[in-house]
Amino acid sequence: MNILISDSWLRDFLETKANPQQIAEYLSLCSQSVEKITKENQDFVYEIEITSNRPDCFSVQGIARELACILPRFGIPAKFKEPPVKETPPVKNGLPLEVKISNYDLCPRFTAIVYDNITVKPSPSWVQKRLIQSGIRALNNVVDISNYLMIELGQPMHTFDYDKILKHKMILREAKEGEEIITLDGQKRKLKEGIIIIEDGEGRIIDLCGIMGGKNSETDENTKRVLLFVQTYNPTKIRKACQALSFRTEAANRFEKGLDPEGVIPAIKRANLLFEEWCEGKVASQLFDIYPHPQKPKNVSVSQKHIEKIMGIKFPLEEAAKILESLGFKTTIEAKKESLCAQVPHFRYDDVNITEDLIEEIARIYGYHNLPNFLPPLAPLDFQSESNFEYESKIKTALKYWGFTETASYSLVSENLISDKNASLKLANPLTEDLLYLRKSLIPSLLKIAQENPQEEKINIFEIANVYLPKGKTSLPDERMKLGILSSEKNFFQLKGVLELLLYELGIKNYQFSPSQKQQYLVKEATITLNSQEVGYLGEINHSAFPWLTLQKPLFVLEVDLLTLISFANKEKKYLPLTKYPPIIEDFCFVFPQQTFVGPVLEEIQKISPLIASVKIIDSYENTKTFRLVFQSKEKNLEEKELSPIREKILTHLKNKFKITLKTNQ
Repeated sequence: MNILISDSWLRDFLETKANPQQIAEYLSLCSQSVEKITKENQDFVYEIEITSNRPDCFSVQGIARELACILPRFGIPAKFKEPPVKETPPVKNGLPLEVKISNYDLCPRFTAIVYDNITVKPSPSWVQKRLIQSGIRALNNVVDISNYLMIELGQPMHTFDYDKILKHKMILREAKEGEEIITLDGQKRKLKEGIIIIEDGEGRIIDLCGIMGGKNSETDENTKRVLLFVQTYNPTKIRKACQALSFRTEAANRFEKGLDPEGVIPAIKRANLLFEEWCEGKVASQLFDIYPHPQKPKNVSVSQKHIEKIMGIKFPLEEAAKILESLGFKTTIEAKKESLCAQVPHFRYDDVNITEDLIEEIARIYGYHNLPNFLPPLAPLDFQSESNFEYESKIKTALKYWGFTETASYSLVSENLISDKNASLKLANPLTEDLLYLRKSLIPSLLKIAQENPQEEKINIFEIANVYLPKGKTSLPDERMKLGILSSEKNFFQLKGVLELLLYELGIKNYQFSPSQKQQYLVKEATITLNSQEVGYLGEINHSAFPWLTLQKPLFVLEVDLLTLISFANKEKKYLPLTKYPPIIEDFCFVFPQQTFVGPVLEEIQKISPLIASVKIIDSYENTKTFRLVFQSKEKNLEEKELSPIREKILTHLKNKFKITLKTNQ
């Protein structure tokens, strides 16, 4: 939370020759951060960000108290000045007030006092200027006193018209669900159960405690007697009330941080003086002060050894005690134990509780910028010699440049995406029906993504993620990382080519594709094996296996066990110099019998002669396949007499083993 404080107001509490720039710099280094300084005529306004643990700094007095300690550390003399006050005089036969508090946990300290002979008028111009500089609208002298002291001392307070409090009775309690109050801003607010309120003797709610007063008890130009109400509240209750009502005020911002109950009486004494000087008011009642559980002294000890361990430097106890004394602590050095004991001041009571809190106070005033700056020793990081992430990144990059889009989906899927519910793991307490089973395959998830994007003419997507394979009721599932690919653009053989390119990028050579029918949801399927180990499959989706799938276009899928695939990867590259002898390229059109697979044929051709540099299929139509053979020698130019026997051997071998013949033009 940021507050605005004028330089002239600050110097009412601080005697120093430091200029505004020095004040801003040194306060930011050792305490609260000054966000900016704005010059207004002959004055300056500081915008200061206050940390939530320092409610004592939400005031001019609190900032001045900090500066009186900080500035001398930078060689600038500074002295904190207490504000002028007026003691509460004894009053005989004063105006009556009956107070009842239903639960003291709601209001740790309740004080009130009545002023008579009030003259309501505008505040002095210098007061109005200071309030405006702090972001608060000036209204009249009575209301301005409460706002002025809230900024000056950090203690919110409220003024009631004493004569509007029926039967002069105040009952502080928690609101009931649905009760209503019209606050000072004219808004009717329906209350939630538990919000702290005050009602008068007729049961009217006259105050939304800690946030804003009621319209029915406000002071106006006719007010003659004012009830000043100064108190502290349960900060949690105030915060919850603001959240429930979606309503926040400057007072609530302070109350919800937890205010110092010992600061209430000094605020009353200061108010006594201002009501007399600004309103010609006189104290007309006793001081009502309900404080059932006063603060008990709190002591925190710290050893010199601990100070030096945390700060990283040699630091004498005498210097530590001097710093703490300047912050308002009372200290005692215990020479035998080489430690000091500090009594926490009342305005830091809830903030300083443990030894480390004391060390923090010492260190920040000494100056964090003065502490040694070095990195702690770090043990060498044990990186894996073979990182799977490198291969994953390589696969993702390759697929991206080949026109595929990466997707991400939930590991949990709905029942209609599971083909075998009995063999799948079901959650005992699913969040929704759409997140019911742990998936065993990425393919249903990819199909769902395709289904949800029917506007896409060409679908080319992939995902790398875990699947979960059951291992019995007493064991956790086997998590396997898979690569799944789905395409509506590439057919079976083109998708097979994508995988072959990936295998080439990973340096994998010994792979095979063989026909199979293991997956119930595929109409055409091939199993992928590496060194005789099955690693995945590819095929065409059988739409009838997925009743919810309305896409009519053919869909081809591929799924492989990624970690197994990576285990066969090879980073080694082998350099082969280009031969200086030109290749001879020839195409052969063969007639294949039914149910003859191309892969074994290509392997057999490659084995026939070392002069066959490469062989691949370039065209296919019904039972005819066109192969392109490249003949090349590393030692010489090839001649026809060397190629002719190879051709004959190819034709003879294919005819004898596969019943494949060379197509002739007839």
